[in-house]
Amino acid sequence: MDRQAVYIYKLPDEESFTGIALDVHMHKGNLRYFDTNRGHEIPGKIIEETEKGFAFISEGYMPGEWQFKVLTIEEFKRKYYKLVEGGQTLAAKINTTEDLHQWYRREFII
Repeated sequence: MDRQAVYIYKLPDEESFTGIALDVHMHKGNLRYFDTNRGHEIPGKIIEETEKGFAFISEGYMPGEWQFKVLTIEEFKRKYYKLVEGGQTLAAKINTTEDLHQWYRREFII
């Protein structure tokens, strides 16, 4: 888990990744993240971790397995730009995953 990375996430029983999460980290048995609107704190545990993401078992809100994966510039340009106001313009200007993650951290002061 990389606190500087931007993740997309999929909730239990959902077909696709539908949310964006920033500042993702564990704190005292809770997963904490910011979804560009507000912060969240969900009790649970990490059950698997890779370079590309992790799986989390929620023991609170939406119990079950949540999937998180690092949002890449390719995925952002293909699909997830639609979740951001001005996302099409942003997708045209930014060329790397690191630049995309820096933009999110600057824009949402993370």
